[in-house]
Amino acid sequence: MSTPGEMVPHARPALQRALSAFAKVTAAAEDSTQLDDLLLVVAAQVSEMVGVGRCSIHLRDERVGLYVGCVCHAGCPKANSDIKRSRAGSSADGMTRELLRTHRPVIVDNAEEDPRAVQSTVRFWRIRSVMAVPMLFRDEVIGVMFLDDEAASHAFSAADAELALTFAELAAVAVMHAQKRAELRAEVDAGQRLIRALQRATAVDERLSDLVLEGRPLRALLVTLAELLGKPCAVFGRDGARLAGATPPGVDERVGPRLLEAPMGTHPEVVAAMADHDGSRAFIVGPLPQAGVAHRHVVAPVILDGQTWGNLVVMEYASRFVGSDMLTLRRAATLVALQVSVDRRAVEADWDAGASLAAALLSGDSEPAIVQRRADHLGVRLDRPRVVMVLAARPGLRTAPDVRAVTGAFAELAPELSLHLTAVPAGIAVLAGVQSDEHESALESIAALALERVCVRLEPSGGVVGGLSGVRSDAAGYRAAYADARRVVECLLRFGRRGGPLVSTVERLGGGLVFLATADRDDVVRFADDTLGWLVDDPSMTDLLSTLCSFFDNVASIRRCAASLGVHENTIRYRLGRIEELSGLAVAHEPDAQLQARLSMLVLQLQGRVADTRGGLVADAVTPRALEVVAVGSG
Repeated sequence: MSTPGEMVPHARPALQRALSAFAKVTAAAEDSTQLDDLLLVVAAQVSEMVGVGRCSIHLRDERVGLYVGCVCHAGCPKANSDIKRSRAGSSADGMTRELLRTHRPVIVDNAEEDPRAVQSTVRFWRIRSVMAVPMLFRDEVIGVMFLDDEAASHAFSAADAELALTFAELAAVAVMHAQKRAELRAEVDAGQRLIRALQRATAVDERLSDLVLEGRPLRALLVTLAELLGKPCAVFGRDGARLAGATPPGVDERVGPRLLEAPMGTHPEVVAAMADHDGSRAFIVGPLPQAGVAHRHVVAPVILDGQTWGNLVVMEYASRFVGSDMLTLRRAATLVALQVSVDRRAVEADWDAGASLAAALLSGDSEPAIVQRRADHLGVRLDRPRVVMVLAARPGLRTAPDVRAVTGAFAELAPELSLHLTAVPAGIAVLAGVQSDEHESALESIAALALERVCVRLEPSGGVVGGLSGVRSDAAGYRAAYADARRVVECLLRFGRRGGPLVSTVERLGGGLVFLATADRDDVVRFADDTLGWLVDDPSMTDLLSTLCSFFDNVASIRRCAASLGVHENTIRYRLGRIEELSGLAVAHEPDAQLQARLSMLVLQLQGRVADTRGGLVADAVTPRALEVVAVGSG
């Protein structure tokens, strides 16, 4: 019999085995970087001590309130992966429930018949007898060891249970310390990742900020961003229009984010994904195979004046996104907003200055010296050939065109023109020249075509009309040109109608301009209708009408009129004589009769009742020619 404090002789070897095994666990705890590696060492050592071939370890998962399988030492790799799907501690698991209540090992000699064992687990793992051992740390069960021999019975003794319990308590300490180290390591790693993310975001911020301060365009910002991230990027407006894009060096420019472009951008999946993240500063969309989106995209909204102006989109390419990319792109979107804001203010400042100059030139209210200083500040020469256009809305049009809409239409449809616009009582006045000296000789023709296109673009149904002056080359001439263009518009508004011409010119209306702009409208319309209305309205008079129009277009020359129509001169004389018989107007040789007929013809042309044979008037707002103009401008 042993004396007090003296260990039972047969217990010494068992304790020595436990301490020796734990020494190996301690060494593994120092060397292991993954918790599962340590648990495998624990499972192997306890299996060897107890003398069984298999041991699985389950650790408590606070999120699910159960013990989740982590590792299985069984000499079979598949067992280690299968155990991760295993759970212990459910209401049906009487064996684990007893262990949790008693904090003592539980031995089941015949698992196939013992009601404490979960039979589905018994069958899957081919368990015959099993011992469950609690891993206790500060009187809490942090894990459970299950020891058995696959498809074989094993006689577990009380000594085996005590030895396994002692080792499990020691192992629990090592496991908890390993978990704490892992948590600390994860926190350090997260901190380091955050530092790297901040460093990367700071580098991008500095590069892009420098570009914004230098006044570089949006495209330059995206080129730099694509280079820094190694991924294609683009900026889209609210309507999905691609405003600018860039790819990393060496990458085909056709490779780029198309997420918000049609048809992808309008696909229900993409629309729903964007709506789900409404209000987010940066988020990931995709892949969405059904929408044709094969890559992941980071979308960072560009916020301007509290509103979403557009979106910065970066496509995952060559390498996966990292956590720092979200921070980087949020900051990049802010700088894009800053660049857009700077550009917008610069454009508005230039536009305001240009509008002020145009108003001063056309009104004549400012001192010449002041006007010259404004022109010099903007780099505008006041001796260059220019024309004046005036655009106005027909009566009944709900929304008259504003300066911005007219500016945008001219910029898109006639980029070759140099423009200064201002609002005037009649509508919008445009002082226009050409960008290149080689086009000065064609300025009036270029401006007439541009004005026609813009009127159709602003109001395809014919609600906007335009008047064009002749070419002038000094400040005083610009004021006179504005007065002429304003009278042309007044004629179009007084005598025109929807379906009639949209544009006319000073050159086309000629000497009748002042008279038509100031005379009583109803009297003039009656005069024109009485004089030539019968000729216009009778389809059988087509030859006579075309002859009269050509006669006036060719400055009352019978020879030139005959050449223009491809007929004999005597045919022209006969037709003019026929007109004289029917109207009493000797248009062939009496100036008075010619004047009456010319004025009447101009009024009928302004009404759209006579097709213009010289150009300079659009006979119908929706004629095939007008539609062709719109198509060319849109392309």
